[in-house]
Amino acid sequence: MRFVDSTIFIKWGQATIAEAQKDENISLCGYILAKIRDGEEALTSSLVKDEVLIWLSRYKASRLGDFIRSLTALTHLKIVNPTFEDQLESTRTHGQYPLGISDLINLSIMKRLGVREIYSMDKGFDGIPDVKRILEELRIESGYSEFITTLRRKASQ
Repeated sequence: MRFVDSTIFIKWGQATIAEAQKDENISLCGYILAKIRDGEEALTSSLVKDEVLIWLSRYKASRLGDFIRSLTALTHLKIVNPTFEDQLESTRTHGQYPLGISDLINLSIMKRLGVREIYSMDKGFDGIPDVKRILEELRIESGYSEFITTLRRKASQ
């Protein structure tokens, strides 16, 4: 199981299909969410959900409803709440890594639940021991090229 960071939802949620075709990072975010829609078990936190809602309310308010509806459609995405212990642990690691407190809380959640891989655009996760940021390897999956083909078809309609 992999953790889904807010950057995946934000990058995909702010883009148009045309932009997703041209920007591989955006299309990778859409592919990740499609994998989860299609059955990959994944995890995120209520903190991530709230971060995305706040970002959208500031910069893309028209997408707020789409985001909430998409979360309910992602039945293979488990949303967990941070515990007080997760928050306390994040204060112990604050300053050790190039991440903000929200990301550190999410790392604490991952550690508590035994999750060692994260879908994120944030390179700050690259230096975390025992955590692997999953992104580059997705480019070579056959499902990714199929996803790109679907994007191109949608863009031409």
